[in-house]
Formats: sequence, structure tokens, C-alpha cells
Amino acid sequence: MATCRAATSCRVCWWFEQTLIVGVGATLIGLTGGLILGTLAGALGGWVDSAVMRLVDVMLSLPSLLLAFSIAAMFARPSQFTVILAVAIVQIPVFARLLRGSMLAQRHSDHVLAATALGVKKGAIVFRHMLPNSLSPVIVQSTLVLATAIIEAAALSFLGLGNPDDRIPEWGQMLGDVQNVFDTHPHLAAYPAICIIIVALGFTLMGETLREALDPKNRR
Repeated sequence: MATCRAATSCRVCWWFEQTLIVGVGATLIGLTGGLILGTLAGALGGWVDSAVMRLVDVMLSLPSLLLAFSIAAMFARPSQFTVILAVAIVQIPVFARLLRGSMLAQRHSDHVLAATALGVKKGAIVFRHMLPNSLSPVIVQSTLVLATAIIEAAALSFLGLGNPDDRIPEWGQMLGDVQNVFDTHPHLAAYPAICIIIVALGFTLMGETLREALDPKNRR
């Protein structure tokens, strides 16, 4: 029993690196896609804004886990990369809508109006004035999305859509494997479950702290 618990603890600790790879990778890909779509919608407006927002609305109308499950199931061979890609695609509309709203608010700010009056090109206004001043809420959201990405990646692995290689332990995969021996060894499920909760809660609290630190209303 002691040997089994020690082995499980080692697998749980070793998988923390894999968890960060999945969470950070999915967040970065989702952030990149969201920045592209949000910048196009907020800067160009018109039919581009309408087309991007309709696509975002369609993606947001579906439950995130269901959408991620559908995307991951399309791949013939599940792997760590397919999990990262599935979770990242789900996060793109979140970043896109948030950045688009921030850029629309920046469009009527004093410094943007002043640059427009001085004859500065629209591209320079977007990338020098609007976009840099719109990134603060997106950066805060990325830390919150990181917690969500870890939970969704664990859910996909639990459902059998993660890396099938047992030599690379995954928290979700470990929870799925424990179902056969849960009646006799329930503690094997407790270790990965507690780790998922702690890591997700930690990133969520970090995001809330970062939001309060960057919120101008909290500055005195």
C-alpha cells in the first residue's frame, strides 16, 4: 500500500510539468487567435466586425467542454497536441470578444481622436495607441483562462481523448484509470483530483489579484 501511494504521488508530481505545458500552450494559442480576431473586429469595424462577432457568437453558444470534446474527437489519433488545440480553439472567442470591446472603447478616447486629427495613419493608431491600451483586461483574462484550460484538458483526458501513452501520466487520465479500482483504492483518485482543484484555484486567485491590481478604480 505504501509503495502504491508513493508511486501515485510521484506520477502526480511529475505530471505537473505536463499540466503547465497543456495549460500554457492552449492559453497562448487561444490568446493569439483571439488577438487576431479581436483586432480585426475592433479596428476595421463594418462587415468585418459583424462577421467576426457572428462567428464568436456561434462558438460561445456551445458549452466549452462540449465544443472541445467535438474538436478533439475529430482527430484520428488523440495526443497531447490535440488536447492543446481543442482547448485553445474553445478559448479564442473569449479573448476576441474581450479585446474587441476594449478596442471599441479606445476608439473614442482622447489620444486616439488627437492622433486622428493630426493625420496619423489608421494602422499606426491601431498598433501604437488602441491595441497596447486594450491589452490589460486580456492579460488578466489569460490567467483565468489558464485555470479553465487545465480543467478542460483533464476532462478530455478523463474521457479518453488525451495522450494514450500510459508512460506519460496525466491527471485526467489517472482519474479515468482509477474507476476500475475505486472501490478498493479510493485514495488513488483523491491525489489527482486535489491537484487539479489546487492548481485551478491558484491560477483563478492569481487572475483575480491581477485584475484588482490593474483596475484603475482600485488605485488611490
